[in-house]
Amino acid sequence: MVQELKSNLASSLFNPESLTMSDQGAPLKTYRANCHCAAYVYEVTLPEISTASQCNCSVCYKKGALWVFPKPDGVKFVKGDPATLTNYTFGKKVFIHKFCSTCGNSIMFVGNPDPSEPGEHAEVETGINIRLFQQGQVDIWKLPLRKFDGASLLQPPYEPPVYPGPEPVVIFDGSKLYTGSCHCGAVTLALKNKALWKHASEKIVECNCSSCIRAGYVWVYPSKPQVIIEGRKNLGMYFFGKKHSGKSFCKICGVPVHNELVEPTAEELAAMTDDEREKKLGGIYSHLLISASFTTLMSTI
Repeated sequence: MVQELKSNLASSLFNPESLTMSDQGAPLKTYRANCHCAAYVYEVTLPEISTASQCNCSVCYKKGALWVFPKPDGVKFVKGDPATLTNYTFGKKVFIHKFCSTCGNSIMFVGNPDPSEPGEHAEVETGINIRLFQQGQVDIWKLPLRKFDGASLLQPPYEPPVYPGPEPVVIFDGSKLYTGSCHCGAVTLALKNKALWKHASEKIVECNCSSCIRAGYVWVYPSKPQVIIEGRKNLGMYFFGKKHSGKSFCKICGVPVHNELVEPTAEELAAMTDDEREKKLGGIYSHLLISASFTTLMSTI
């Protein structure tokens, strides 16, 4: 049974025809990609992309990754040494997921679901996350996706970490408690909110800005008292642009967590009008943006 699962995984995950619908004899095309902070810039050469693989395994789901599978020699780094990417592996450790330690973007994975027997050599397979392709090359919102049931095929089954902390104390009608974690469990979260996906008033947003599109964020907007995040010491925080907010991710597994707005300094507040000050302190700065990819695999009470 185990061997059958491994065989199904290998044939489904890395079959170019089933997942890219590309003729291996077709002309090759080179795509350019980078993580958001541009510490890593690279080129990916493969037949023109007409679809990508969307895997529902525990780690791909939390990162929102969309995969294509070039040959190992089809990936060329033009800036940044891939050996310095942060590695994360789990389970039977047949795959190594690699991400940027500065911005947290998931770049690639390498491995083989069917390791070689003694005396044999199993070719290392490479998956590239097309979310990081530079703008204008692939429209991932329009790109047909092939669903891959990694949650069933990858063994052993993933057991979500348990949230160990207290509940948010906020109380309101119709509230539900959601708990979630990054993949490795170093960061956990509790969210008390109206039932997500049932109330039209609960805003759930997918954004195509240069940062959100790369990380696969799907945002919900609770107020700060509705959320408790445990394990903050394990969060990396990435700031860019005007640095009004920082996007967090687990430094161990790279799963994105939330967007934390930087509150104005005393000097900045003093320079504001009363209306501006009230808007700043009572508006968006009283909220957190929580990545739904972080909180979707949750228990509900």
